[in-house]
Amino acid sequence: MKPFRAIVASGPIALLIATVSVAAATPASARGCAQFNALKRVFPKATAVGLTSRTRIRREARRDPVLPGHCATWFATYRAKVGLLGVMSEAAHADTSLTLYRTHKQALRAFKPTSGPVKRLANGALVRTSNKINSGGMRRTVEVDSVYRNVFINSWSRNDVTPILAADQLRIHRRMHAGIRATS
Repeated sequence: MKPFRAIVASGPIALLIATVSVAAATPASARGCAQFNALKRVFPKATAVGLTSRTRIRREARRDPVLPGHCATWFATYRAKVGLLGVMSEAAHADTSLTLYRTHKQALRAFKPTSGPVKRLANGALVRTSNKINSGGMRRTVEVDSVYRNVFINSWSRNDVTPILAADQLRIHRRMHAGIRATS
């Protein structure tokens, strides 16, 4: 709740100062979105998925386009040291977001059409990976999208040398799927 102060004047000298708490109408409190806060805990520790670090998990601001049923999004970045010819270089990173939707059907709409086949994992999650090289051939982007129940997970890594590979990003997704299953 955010405090709101109002100064109201009526007549030549009357003054009233009031503090009122106004509840923010967040979609995360809407029906079907109640588990959002618990989902913050499904982000695995970096070492559990073979990476070196993870940033603080934070709630991401809503960005357009906001699809129907969108509740809210958690976001974190995973990092891994990558070696080139035996020398450790800058850390590659994978930006990872988890978005809760009210229904599975609404989460599927976020599963945007990109290149790459869709696979169904043993746990029922739908997964799509893409591996792109920009037109100059200097920068690779690896992206993994998955939908599990009413949750859409996206991770992507872009690096001039070596991005975090799809298999490594998929380990993050699988751990998150298991965490989602445990919160239900």
